[in-house]
Amino acid sequence: MDASNRIYCYIFVGGKLVQKNDGQWEYLGGRSKGIHIYKGMAFEEFTKKIIEKFDISLDVMKMHYTLKFNPRVIQDLEDEDDLDNVVSHSDDFANVYLVDISSVEAIEANIPNSQDPPITFPSSNASCDSIPTTMMLSRGFASHCADTEYTPLESIRFREAILGSGHTFKNAEEFRNAIYQMSLGGRFEYKYKKNSPTHMSVKCSVDGCPWKITAHAVEGNVILRVHTYQVNHNHIAQDECSSKVKVSSKRGAVVVEDVFRTTPDYLPRQICKDFERDHGVQLTYNQAWHLKEKAKERIYGVPRDSYTFLPWLCHRLREINPGTIAEYTSHEGHFMQLFIAHAFSIQGFIMGCRPVLAIDSCHLSGPYKGALLSAIAYDADDGMFPLALGVVSSENYEDWYWFLDKLKGVLDGKEVVIISDRHQGILRSVSELFGTGNHAYCYRHVKENFSSFFNKQNIRGKKGKEDALLLLDSIAYARLEIDYNEAFEKLVRFNENLAKWVAENNPEHWAMSKFLKKRWDKMTTNIAEAFNAWLREERHQTIYTLLLMHMDKLVAMLDTHIRGTQKWKSVVGPKTEEKLMSNIMRSGPISVLPYLGGTFKVFTGEVYLVVDMNQRTCTCMTWQMSGLPCAHVCAVIRTLRHDVYDYIDPCFHVSMQDLIYSGQFQPLPTHNMPKLGADGSLQDCAGNSFPALQPPHVRRPPGRPRQRRIESQFCHKRAIHCSRCNGVGHNRSKCNNPLP
Repeated sequence: MDASNRIYCYIFVGGKLVQKNDGQWEYLGGRSKGIHIYKGMAFEEFTKKIIEKFDISLDVMKMHYTLKFNPRVIQDLEDEDDLDNVVSHSDDFANVYLVDISSVEAIEANIPNSQDPPITFPSSNASCDSIPTTMMLSRGFASHCADTEYTPLESIRFREAILGSGHTFKNAEEFRNAIYQMSLGGRFEYKYKKNSPTHMSVKCSVDGCPWKITAHAVEGNVILRVHTYQVNHNHIAQDECSSKVKVSSKRGAVVVEDVFRTTPDYLPRQICKDFERDHGVQLTYNQAWHLKEKAKERIYGVPRDSYTFLPWLCHRLREINPGTIAEYTSHEGHFMQLFIAHAFSIQGFIMGCRPVLAIDSCHLSGPYKGALLSAIAYDADDGMFPLALGVVSSENYEDWYWFLDKLKGVLDGKEVVIISDRHQGILRSVSELFGTGNHAYCYRHVKENFSSFFNKQNIRGKKGKEDALLLLDSIAYARLEIDYNEAFEKLVRFNENLAKWVAENNPEHWAMSKFLKKRWDKMTTNIAEAFNAWLREERHQTIYTLLLMHMDKLVAMLDTHIRGTQKWKSVVGPKTEEKLMSNIMRSGPISVLPYLGGTFKVFTGEVYLVVDMNQRTCTCMTWQMSGLPCAHVCAVIRTLRHDVYDYIDPCFHVSMQDLIYSGQFQPLPTHNMPKLGADGSLQDCAGNSFPALQPPHVRRPPGRPRQRRIESQFCHKRAIHCSRCNGVGHNRSKCNNPLP
């Protein structure tokens, strides 16, 4: 229980609920008193307080409540879950209504009560299609909602943002927000006569209008209590016609805050449409954009402050999950670099993952400029298994060296193969830390560079480029030296400049036959690119929010993989099973001749190969490089009638998958956030002090950040059709084809 975060709850007893013309509910008659409630409060404690306050019996009463964001819906208050909803969806006060059970039973049985008018209680998930008749008649044009799909005006719910005299606010800022919401709901302008943290006085901008609200501080505290509450306007037609609601991004952010919580990709142009439709206010795109940024600040905090809590966050990550590496560097108090590797990921990689890592980087599009570095491994079924991530100011040699040095410490001496693109900072740092022989280049990036070089050659025709790329594929995927040489000679005959480019661009790092270490048939950094795309939305957030959202998303993905393992139909995963089935199908026409010592002579129809079942080798090199039996080995296994799964590398087995995901991952509680001191330092409840960390010096460049990544030229692109001749590959403006 967290009794420190209490809210004030108004309890209404002895009256009746009546629905007003605007669809909202009003409690008439009776009496009211207030109590404090908090999240996690026991329902028995809540009812006991009500009984002590009013000296009544709850056996003949039924409790209901309304929520601030939808006061048209009455919901039952019956247990702790309902009580938690009251606290969670209320800002600083809540309303609870006690209604006589006999009145409710008469309504539910459609029996009119002689004393009270009929009351309709809509369900908590009521929509425009299921609004009761009594409510639809009172809301006028809302009765057309189901036919026109037009959302009714929601600004009307802000008219009672302040309930009346005695309503308290925790500070002056909350009072100002409530006044702005009332102006939206009532479509009027207001002005402050007094605007201080201890004395607030607001009146309508129309001369002579009696609308006025005042509030005073409670006994020198920051809490404000409404004193004067006169909310009746006296306007003539011209006043109504000329009235215009003020546009404030700071106050308006409160209005759309709930929308952003459920719809993070709420666009500024949609905000403009919704404000004009719901509140009658026309916003410019710039105003809507600032309103969106202010709403994000209310939800996720000020971007600058997110770096302040980073030292505490690293400390908490190491504390709740021992073995986690969470380190950062700073220069003159400003953030420089961050490295995080969770204990679960470290344990899973060391115990079961194949020793191959794909590293990559992507730009952060949040408030501050930076790059997100990542090291991604493969689980037993080639699933994405994030090992470590880093946040740095830029992608240069110093940052890559620092990140990879921390990564090497995580590996605990385990030798790995690093796959990456050919960024100069990566080339230099990987060779210094892991050795040149352990560095494999991403073939997709090599192929794009080769394609760019091809475009500079005087080779005409699209077919020529396709032939050159096919020859490059033959060079890259050739497993034997003789096959590599044959493919290279073909490229020489095709174009000597292209062959020279291949020879000068280190084929020993990206061609299969030239790479000396076992790379498990991993040729690209696609899995690291998938990680970048996986965090596409999170990369727009502040660094503190990015790390928290990444943790939640990581745990969800790990849980999905664990549940998926339980559905494996054999000892290997679905992806591995598919590759194995393909090799078995291709082994049908292969003939096998047994030799002595566990060796077999295999004839494919073109060449003879030798399979050694004891040494687990095949002269095609596929079994040794991938860990999976090739078609030639599968043909031998079928001849011997052995179990094919016995000849698969153990790293693909379900037992290894269970070992990878056998660790513990504790969630990060944030209810005991540290307090910020006057000097900018942090101190938590345990007495630990953390330095004041400032954001990096470099902010994000001006202008709208790029939303879409630069796609590879080998990605599938949508075909362009001409509307003039119905041809493919050009549009109407470039059409030169004669019409029939």
